[in-house]
Amino acid sequence: MQFRMLGPLQMYDDRRRAATELTSPLQQRLLKALLAHPNTLVPASVLVRELWGGRPPQKAGNALQAHASRLRRAMERAEPGGPGAARLVARDAGYLLRVGPEELDSARFRLGVRRARALAGSDPEGAGLLLRQALSRWRGAALAGPRGPAGDALAVVLEQERLGALEAVFDLSLLTGQHRRIVPELREAVLAHPARPRFREQLGRALAGPRVTPPPAGGGRALRPVPPAPGDARSGRDGGAGSGELDRLRALVERIASDQHALRSAIAQLSELVGRTAA
Repeated sequence: MQFRMLGPLQMYDDRRRAATELTSPLQQRLLKALLAHPNTLVPASVLVRELWGGRPPQKAGNALQAHASRLRRAMERAEPGGPGAARLVARDAGYLLRVGPEELDSARFRLGVRRARALAGSDPEGAGLLLRQALSRWRGAALAGPRGPAGDALAVVLEQERLGALEAVFDLSLLTGQHRRIVPELREAVLAHPARPRFREQLGRALAGPRVTPPPAGGGRALRPVPPAPGDARSGRDGGAGSGELDRLRALVERIASDQHALRSAIAQLSELVGRTAA
């Protein structure tokens, strides 16, 4: 069974290809708190705060036990014949959720991102594909729905990892000349995350087109024009080598001016887009 956290919380049975969602908000909070600390004993006092905050019911320990029993039965129904009863263990005034790394969609996502980053230096296009495959596991906001403090903290971490992977995808796409392809995606990212400057920078580079190279791997921000093609250096019959050098320099200046015009146009479009977003 998989515990899907990259979207609304689900328990997914691989054999039946069936997803189960918890209808009880308190059971959702309980499972999210346990998934935030897999294979770790979580004290009952912590879980009580996760479920009820600062206003626990009378006999909160008994109420927690009842919800844990219902959650255990829900896991048994989600995975008939599986180890549902043995997954949620009551021990030493707390609860422990047994789950393997392969049963967490977040772990599979992280593995895909690690593999892509390892491949980026030798095969940036292949690394981009791996990152997109990892990102395809997302079905919406992480752990959407009712959750307590531990669930909130986990959701924030997962969302930051998603945005980091998305930025890496765009960097690799710019590196491999896929500027036009990612412009719509980058516009959407800028609108969805206006406080994240990296997306705005990447959109500017994408709008400028492939004639402007991406920043160096060391993190520099400078944009530089693509050097002229070898055919631009030509010699004239009348002026000899000096005339040919002059023609080459003139062509280089024209290329730089063209690149600057494209960059100014991209910046203007980006400023207009940011202005509309702020409005």
